Amino acid sequence: MSVQSAEFPKNYGDFRLVSSDGVVFSFPQFLLSHMSPVFKDMLEIGTGDSMDRDAELRLAEDSTTLDQLLRFLDPAKRPLPIDISTVDRLLESAQKYQIERVFEYWEEQMAVLDASMKVVEIRCPMVTLSLATRFQRRHMLKLALRELIRGPDTNLHSPSNGFLIGPTIIIHATRLRQQRSEKLIGRIREYQKLLAQRHACCRENEFTFMKGAVVPFILELIKEPSWNTFERHKDCWNGCPAGVKWHLSSSRTVFNDWKASILEEEEELPELPEKF
Repeated sequence: MSVQSAEFPKNYGDFRLVSSDGVVFSFPQFLLSHMSPVFKDMLEIGTGDSMDRDAELRLAEDSTTLDQLLRFLDPAKRPLPIDISTVDRLLESAQKYQIERVFEYWEEQMAVLDASMKVVEIRCPMVTLSLATRFQRRHMLKLALRELIRGPDTNLHSPSNGFLIGPTIIIHATRLRQQRSEKLIGRIREYQKLLAQRHACCRENEFTFMKGAVVPFILELIKEPSWNTFERHKDCWNGCPAGVKWHLSSSRTVFNDWKASILEEEEELPELPEKF
């Protein structure tokens, strides 16, 4: 015996969709045709996964996926929040039935925006990377890559919920991340050269202190190659010996000079490999 959907009960629409696990969804036929070219074709030719004389279409999607999907076709319904455990099935069905609105909603939900509506962060970057690769969403893929390149290394080790990620895209992300780290560390090394030129005016213990302050900074840049690391360490020379107080003032000036260019580089979207 079939079970009727609570969200799309009997007589909600003039057509019945039956999920793979036997749940019946009553839905307006004209909305199916209007919102999905694939559903339109299926209804016009009178065939689907299985269609009978009682205006019933049996689908391969489970009830959870079908419930999520139909909310995008009905203007009277609100889409459910994205569920990471089921989003792959939702996007799979959206691709199958050519419902672009589902992908747009997913991309909106994964993005963190600032006051100017600019994307400043991507939620669940490893999951997003996997799904963007699978469904060939190039812009979303670039946003997820950017997050993995500039963000903390914990992002790279975050769970992908079992979604597969090809080695090509992971190798590409790792390579770009290493290049960013090396570029930022290169700035520190150039500054160290400046300090070395003034070494003669510092006592040995003072210069040793400066070197000791820089090493932890570089290690943190490897973990997170972004301006956030500079912000956290801009006062890392506080407490230095009196003879190198000029250095603390100098480092702040240098960091401020670097800020605009580093932030601009972080905003750039990375190139994608030819094949992924």
